[in-house]
Amino acid sequence: MDSKKTPAKAKVLDSSSNSKVRVVLRVRPFLPREISDESGDRVLSCVSVTDGDDDDSSHVTVHLKDPDTCRNESYQLDAFYGGYDDNVKQTLEREVSPLIAGIFHGFNATVLAYGATGSGKTFTMQGFDELPGLMPLTMSTVLSMCEKTGSKAEISYYEVYMDRCWDLLEVKANEIAIWDDKDGQVHLKGLSSVQVNSMSEFQEAYSSGVQRRKVAHTGLNDVSSRSHGVLVISVTSQGLVTGKINLIDLAGNEDNRRTGNEGIRLQESAKINQSLFALSNVVYALNNNLPRVPYRESKLTRILQDSLGGTSRALMVACLNPGEYQESLRTVSLAARSRHISNNVSLNLKVETPKVKIDMEAKLQAWLESKGKTKSTHRMMAIRSPLLSTNQTSIFQSSVKKSVCHRSANAESAKLAATGQRDAFVTARNLFGGETLAASHLWEPIQNLQLASPTKKDERDTSGEEDLSVSEASLRDNQLDLEKKYTELSPLREALSPIDTNAKPKSADGSSPILKPMTPKTPFLSANPENRQMEGTCQKFNAWSTNLKTSLINEYIHFLNTANR
Repeated sequence: MDSKKTPAKAKVLDSSSNSKVRVVLRVRPFLPREISDESGDRVLSCVSVTDGDDDDSSHVTVHLKDPDTCRNESYQLDAFYGGYDDNVKQTLEREVSPLIAGIFHGFNATVLAYGATGSGKTFTMQGFDELPGLMPLTMSTVLSMCEKTGSKAEISYYEVYMDRCWDLLEVKANEIAIWDDKDGQVHLKGLSSVQVNSMSEFQEAYSSGVQRRKVAHTGLNDVSSRSHGVLVISVTSQGLVTGKINLIDLAGNEDNRRTGNEGIRLQESAKINQSLFALSNVVYALNNNLPRVPYRESKLTRILQDSLGGTSRALMVACLNPGEYQESLRTVSLAARSRHISNNVSLNLKVETPKVKIDMEAKLQAWLESKGKTKSTHRMMAIRSPLLSTNQTSIFQSSVKKSVCHRSANAESAKLAATGQRDAFVTARNLFGGETLAASHLWEPIQNLQLASPTKKDERDTSGEEDLSVSEASLRDNQLDLEKKYTELSPLREALSPIDTNAKPKSADGSSPILKPMTPKTPFLSANPENRQMEGTCQKFNAWSTNLKTSLINEYIHFLNTANR
């Protein structure tokens, strides 16, 4: 096959559709030291390429022949570029340019160079000053299109070294975290970006990143990449990202028996081979429609998640060394299998940040109510006051008025209530919300609930004539007196609120009845069925209040077990 024959040009996608990973082959020429072997014989290429069938010219057939065993293997790929150095520029014009046009219309794209060590991947992607690679050539094309469309271009550059991501545009080493959003899209947290307006600005930023990338000398390559390098070119329009293209220079798999790696070089080689093996597992799972695709086996496959089986258009450039049969066989085998992977290419949705301020607490509450759930505070409020009726205020006020009509309003009792009972009154503290609640909301009387008859001392105090025209101050004092009596009768009061030891109310004889140990009194209920039911409810509540802490813990555990994320 004529190596300079122009392959079929890749088509531009106009709308959302399925797109297979396009795989092209690039075979580098022999280096001067590889032209002849140790015996002086000319080294023959193990790679040959023929056109596709007459009916279908959309693919080429790659033949691999082992010169030692005469073993032959054949694979089908989409296009072939090889035999001369200038094929990188042709690869850009025929393969990468349609992807560049797509990012201005809302599509994402990925170009990755795959192959063994020393096969020409870095030359293909990075190049040199005289022969630039796909990365600088792509940047030049993007900038010229930005001038026509009025868009802006930004670049990010990072490497995957020892299965950890590092930002190459930062002077200080900055590790990048890989996160997934709610839609399953991969995001790089902490990755910096630089706006580029000209090729001089790009070269300044890009060259500094290239110098920070990890390289080392090995037995097979003088300058061997020890990490996977990723250049991200993003196009923005009116402050929103229109599309982006990822240019990935993968590190090559290595045979440590031939490279002679030791120490840190051996560890680097192990991590590189491990990530490339994870890549082959992803390709295998996608081709066989397995229910689980192992993207999370390495950082490399997580980065390529959108390019292999995702929503991005992808181009793989398989690079071969024409003198290495075994390495070429492994490279072409994975490349041919990757050709069958389908991506569901779709537009890169641009979601604007809402300008109206949203009450997230109100939205969360509405969502909980729609799911039949409420906040734990609401659940605890319901548990805390099971005896409270709906018409609380009216019942309490009517009870106060009835009590006032049967009590004396003389000045001495009013003074006693103002000095002793008001000081002894302690407000209930809300254990769940932290605020202080008025006693009238906690200790209101229940309908059809009759309290025990007053003591003899109370009868002596109320033996005077009844004064129906009670002043406002007397009404408030008697209200506090009634609240105090409910405090003594209610076990819930003692369970929830500690008694203020600083208060020193005194009765008429000088004693302090509030500070004496008191046994909670059970309200007297009439014999009708409603009151008997209420009595049973009170008994259940009393039993529950003794185990308040245990009940709250069980309720919280139940909430954690039943709530979703």
